[in-house]
This record gives sequence, structure tokens and C-alpha cells, in this order.
Amino acid sequence: MTKTQKHIKKVLLCVCLALFVFGCSSATKKAKNKDARNQYQLAMEFNNLGARYFSKDMIDEAVIKFQRSLKANPDFAEAHNNLGVAYCRQKRIDEAIGEFKLAIKINPDYSKAHDNLGFAYRNKNMFDAAIAEHNLALKINPKDMEAVKNLELAKEEKKLYEKSQAYQTANKGIAPESIIGYNQYIRGLLDEAIISFKKVMSENPDDMIASGYLGQTYTMKGMLDEAINIYKDIIAKDPSNVLARLNLGELYFEKGLSDEAILEYETIVKTNPNNIRALYNLGDVYADNGSLDKAIIMYNKVVTTNPDFPEVYNKLGSVYLQKSLYDDAIVSWKKMLELNPNSAKAHYSLGLAYTDKNMLEDAINEFRLTLNTNPENIDAHYNLAYAYEKKDMIDEAILEYKNAIDVNLRRHGKSNAETVQTQKEEEDVIVTSEKHEN
Repeated sequence: MTKTQKHIKKVLLCVCLALFVFGCSSATKKAKNKDARNQYQLAMEFNNLGARYFSKDMIDEAVIKFQRSLKANPDFAEAHNNLGVAYCRQKRIDEAIGEFKLAIKINPDYSKAHDNLGFAYRNKNMFDAAIAEHNLALKINPKDMEAVKNLELAKEEKKLYEKSQAYQTANKGIAPESIIGYNQYIRGLLDEAIISFKKVMSENPDDMIASGYLGQTYTMKGMLDEAINIYKDIIAKDPSNVLARLNLGELYFEKGLSDEAILEYETIVKTNPNNIRALYNLGDVYADNGSLDKAIIMYNKVVTTNPDFPEVYNKLGSVYLQKSLYDDAIVSWKKMLELNPNSAKAHYSLGLAYTDKNMLEDAINEFRLTLNTNPENIDAHYNLAYAYEKKDMIDEAILEYKNAIDVNLRRHGKSNAETVQTQKEEEDVIVTSEKHEN
């Protein structure tokens, strides 16, 4: 073999080796990418399963699924948040705080994780930290009314806690039965908690922690009259207690005592004119008792205080529609859609307003958009059929009437058991701490 032939053979061997190595490297990279996609999909599926268990109050099972989601993808911020919420339900507050912090580390702009972290801090009486987290949540998402409510609660609870601490310092510590009652309360042992809090109050009627929790426990048990008496007693001793007045007003409204509810909310607004919860609740009471002009004033004050609150525009639109102020109603629901473009409620309401104005093309479009988001909305099917009928589009009207009947039959064919919707592949189910009352 000549030198030239040996050289060529050596070059070909090197090329083959390079191609082999490149081929292996490419195959390995593809395999890794496929594995990463599979792990992401697996993590999402476990997260969605956990959310479904959570919605059925199967918290232990939900925790297992969220943990398996994180095993598949440790950087899944939503699963960390969801696991934290589940831990809160199990009263594992320190572990919940750890999960919320991990979610925020992965995604610092995760507003709901900040809000939930604030909730967890409140459960540990870390009110300054809680207030800071609720503020961060609102800085990221000013439209989050749950965070607005939680921020107000944190501030009020801090005041209540500090007053109670000052009292307890002067009186040598917290009453043991109050601690026992709180532990029973958070575990859902409401009858036992009532006994414990009443024992504290029999020894010290001015114990504000025991009084506040007794009122909340009565409310949770549906003992509204007893809760009302507790909050009235708290306010008699401390007229500046905004949280007690808010709770009292809501109880009055639930019992249909509109005048009494209005009095409590108006008392709050006199000293706290920008208290959104009081203004919003006032609007609800006025709307409920037919004082529509006053309701409009209250809702507009909420808009002035927080123009990024979508639900207040829905309430405004409803009141305007009752007053046949169709243009104002349409403006309100359009504003709601600016803040929440996927709101089926806003599209449906716009359809009603357009129908009343005989703007049938616009009404049909809005009812269709409603059904794109919620195909099971019977009222949207009926109203779409009606709009088609008014435009003499009889075939389309008949089809929609049939669709409405089919939806109704499907609903009645289901059991009363809770149904779970299938999660879309590209979305993540996010579990949040909807109830933030302590």
C-alpha cells in the first residue's frame, strides 16, 4: 500500500469516527429532549390530578400527586404553590411556607404564591411579613381582589393581635383555653372550639382573640344570631374595630337585615372612605333592596379606588341594565372584558344588553363567544336562539333550541356528585387558598 493510499484510508477512518460521534451526540440530545418533554407532561398530569383531588377535599391524595409532580419536574412553580396550599389545609404551615418560597424563587412574579405566602404568615401571627407579601402580590397583579381582601384582613388582624398581646402582657400571658380553642377551630372541631372560647370569655369577657374566633366559629356553624351578638359586643368595647363591623354587616345582609347592614358599612366608610370591601358590600345591599342609584354610586366609588377590579364592572353593568341604561351597561361590560378578555359572564351580559337594544348581530356574536368559553351555558343557547329567531334565521334558531335542550338533558342525567372538568393539555391547574379566614 502506497503512502498516499494509507493517508486516504486514515482520513476516511477519521471521517467515519466523526460521523459516528456526531450521530451518537445528536441521538443523545434528541433522547434528552424527548425525556424532558415526557417529564414535563408527567409533571403537569400529576399536578392536574392533585388539583382534582383538592377540589373534592381529598387533601392527602392531593398532596401525594403534587409531590409526584415535583419529583418529575422540581422547577414546576405552580405545583410548589399547590402543594403549599394543600399543606395549609393540613395545618402544616411551616412546610407550606417552604413551598410558597420555592414557587417564588422559580417565578418571582408569581402573584398568587406571594398572596398565599402572606396567608401562611398570618397563620403564624407574622403580620408584617404577611402584609409585605400581600402588597407584593398586588404590585404584580393589581386586579387580584382576593389579595386586596387579604391585605385588609392582615392589617385588621395585626391590630387585633397587638391589642390582645398588650392585654395579655398586662395579664400574664395568653389564656391556655384560648390556645386550645384556636387549635380546635383550625382543625374544624367547631363545637369543641366554642366550648373553649366560651370558657375563656367566662373568665375574661374582654379577651378579644377569643371573642373574634368565637364569632367566626358561630358563623361557620351557621349560628348567625350568636355570631351577630358576639360582633356587637366586640364593637361596643372597641367601636374602631373595622373587621368586626365588616363581619357584622355581612351577617346582617345574609339574614336580610339590609338597614342594619347599611348602618355598619356606612360607619366604616365615614372613617375609612376608601375601604373597598365596605363600599362594594354597600353596593350589593343597595342593589338587593332596589336602591339602584345608590348602588351605582357605591360601585363607582370602588372603581375610583381600584379601577382594575373586574367584578365591580359586572355589578355596575347589571344595575345599569335593570335601569334600562343599556349604553352604560355596555360600557361597563366592555371594561370588564378589557381586564378579563375571556370572561364568559361579560360576553353573555353584553349579549343581553345588545338584544335589548335590538343590536342583534352584536348580540349573536357575544352569545357565540360565551358558548366558545362555556358550551354548557343553557341561557346562552336560548338567548342565541331567540336572537336568531328575531332575525328570521329559523334553522339556526331551531338548532340552538335543540342544543339548549340537550344541555339540560345532560345536566339532569348526571348525579348530584361533583364533576371534574378535564384539564387542557397546555394549561396548568392552579390551586389557590380561596378562603383566607383564620
